[in-house]
Amino acid sequence: MKNILMPLLFSLTLFGSQIEWQKDYESALAHAKESNKRLFVFMSAKECKFCKKLEETTLKDPEIVAKINKEYVSLYLDKDTDTYPSHLRTEAVPKLYFLDKEGVIVDDSLGYWDSSDFAFTLDDVQRKFQKKGTK
Repeated sequence: MKNILMPLLFSLTLFGSQIEWQKDYESALAHAKESNKRLFVFMSAKECKFCKKLEETTLKDPEIVAKINKEYVSLYLDKDTDTYPSHLRTEAVPKLYFLDKEGVIVDDSLGYWDSSDFAFTLDDVQRKFQKKGTK
């Protein structure tokens, strides 16, 4: 019975999971420092169809969600209405930033990515963090 329940509970947890979004840059950065994690920033806009597609598909993929929640403090920003530092300004969205816990951009990406391409991007960013020697 235990052998049946554990995979079932795991799959329910996995499919019910979502990215734990922070709402403002300062608190997200403070949380990243406290938790010794990196910062993932998703810059979006209300009228952006590729932002919506990214949010509704790739960023709901259980494997992507698990990886992001494990390694990053995540921040969702609307480029037109939210306040954020000038080094995160962009004209085009969706824009994805990967920052170290001090707020330094290590990598960024522009546009929509499906789950398999985004998983590759996360692995590539991981290598860049390791090469830089930062958490």
